[in-house]
Amino acid sequence: MDLEPTAEEAAFRAEVRAFLKREVTPEVWAAHRDLGEQGMWSPDFTKAFRRKLGAAGYIGMGWPAQYGGGGRSRIFQAIFWDEMEYFRAPGLDRSITYVPNALMAFGTEQQKAMLLPRIIKGELSWFVGYSEAEAGSDLANMKTRAVADGDDFVITGQKMFSSDAHMADYGWVAARTDPSGPKHKGISLFIVDMRSPGVKITKYPTLAGWTHHAVYFDQVRVPRSMLVGTQDEGWKVVMGAIDFERAALSSPGLVGYQFDRLLAWCSKDRDGADRPIDDPLVQDELARLAIEAEGARLMSYWLASLHARGLMPQHETSLALLVKREVSRRMDISGLDLLGPHAPLRAGSPHAQLDGEVEVEYRDHLYFQFAAGGFDITRNVVAQRGLGLPR
Repeated sequence: MDLEPTAEEAAFRAEVRAFLKREVTPEVWAAHRDLGEQGMWSPDFTKAFRRKLGAAGYIGMGWPAQYGGGGRSRIFQAIFWDEMEYFRAPGLDRSITYVPNALMAFGTEQQKAMLLPRIIKGELSWFVGYSEAEAGSDLANMKTRAVADGDDFVITGQKMFSSDAHMADYGWVAARTDPSGPKHKGISLFIVDMRSPGVKITKYPTLAGWTHHAVYFDQVRVPRSMLVGTQDEGWKVVMGAIDFERAALSSPGLVGYQFDRLLAWCSKDRDGADRPIDDPLVQDELARLAIEAEGARLMSYWLASLHARGLMPQHETSLALLVKREVSRRMDISGLDLLGPHAPLRAGSPHAQLDGEVEVEYRDHLYFQFAAGGFDITRNVVAQRGLGLPR
């Protein structure tokens, strides 16, 4: 892996950064920030911004030309994701990252022709329906059923932790089609139109203050043509899609932003008072965080380089995501320590530091330890698939 960007890659990063500086200004952030629903941005603005990304040609730059993409290296896609996350821009989610990649890998030509042209324009929002009340880390324990009925399947069940379900046009939904065999068998993957009769979405508050969602399917009819892959062999589709998901989630933009924000705060002049960065202990902590942030960045681009060579990394995606999220959690903890006694104050308090961002991220990023596999589950994946250790 060549760690130095090419001239073309550096120019592309500068282009994306200029675009985001122009589009995601502090004024835009103030006008459209919304912690009431899952995410930092209002749903309407997120959808509008995603269409803007599509019009700019950013969504499908790494797709094959046969699907309307730019055919560029996955390195360019990684750069785009990196900058989007650094600027906390809206719309960087499953709708333009791993769902279309999984659709290209496992979908039928009819499904691709129907959905990819709209995805690449930023016109579609998706939610992923995997987890259930008793099927989280043990995802194969899912109970949601899909029963064949003529040209349709009828889905009944519940999905939990359904990020952005409230704004989704389609669901990427796993359901059990054969309950008689081993639990990793008999699962199928469906594309569900969220406007279908029988779909109900509820919501509940989280510790971080935003709202999460659950989706109920009450005899929802899904055309057989919306089955992804082979019936009863959807576990392969789910696992392949999860590898795409973890690759997207490992983007290092978040930790880069967290570090730069903390470094700027520690370096700011304070009317004659000592700056935190003048303290050798603070210098030591910032140096450690800088090294770890760089490690997360290199891990992410190493993963992108594997994709760019046409490889399909598996345990490597889990490793890259684990590193990124563990570094982010250390940023959260160190951030609260370095900000001092006012650090726990929330946005709106006259003495809140950095507008309460570090405080809310500390609460928000608790989910890093269990979502998308969780820290310990991910370590098991790396140990078993990557190192060949016994189960």
